Amino acid sequence: MLNCNSALLAIASEFVGKFAPYQSIEITPAPTGGVYIASTDNGKVACLAHDPSGEGDESIILLPNSDLIKASRGVKTAERSISINGNMAMVTTHRKSTSESKEIPFHRSTSDFPKLSGAIKDCIARWDDIGKSSATAGRYDITYLQRAIKSLSSINSSVTLHSFDGGPMRIQESSGNIVILVMPQIALPIPPVPDWLRRYSQGAPSVV
Repeated sequence: MLNCNSALLAIASEFVGKFAPYQSIEITPAPTGGVYIASTDNGKVACLAHDPSGEGDESIILLPNSDLIKASRGVKTAERSISINGNMAMVTTHRKSTSESKEIPFHRSTSDFPKLSGAIKDCIARWDDIGKSSATAGRYDITYLQRAIKSLSSINSSVTLHSFDGGPMRIQESSGNIVILVMPQIALPIPPVPDWLRRYSQGAPSVV
């Protein structure tokens, strides 16, 4: 059985692929408490979340369906949680004075979830070292960037964007409970500040 914030599951569903093993979401208990939620589209983008208040005694690889995604999406006027038992999910919307629940069946994937941990370890080592040097920037698929920011806006109005030379763009909201990594299409030198912007910055202020 697993319980977690359903909004994190809905966001993770935005970054699954069309074919096995990438069309699934992995939910697994975290060693230090809570649960991890992960999805990836063939390594082009990855979504990783931690719900510190989540609970679970098993790992599952879930195939999201439209009814489950719709019911799980975060709303700003209430909190939503999801409880998974067998192949049935119970999504509960918790309001100030009332709550309502909806049962939704789903299927589990028969394919193993992609191993993301090694790649994430390498990314973290590079982030730790980023202060020393940054010579290139990444070119990113705008569709993934838009999807990431739109998804995170359901739970927070502010995000942090951070990238390193030739590596993924890390998009993170302030709680630190969910991170979306958008992989670069190609590594390019950091572009110079445009000449027109330099000239504009040196001009005298306009008088109105």
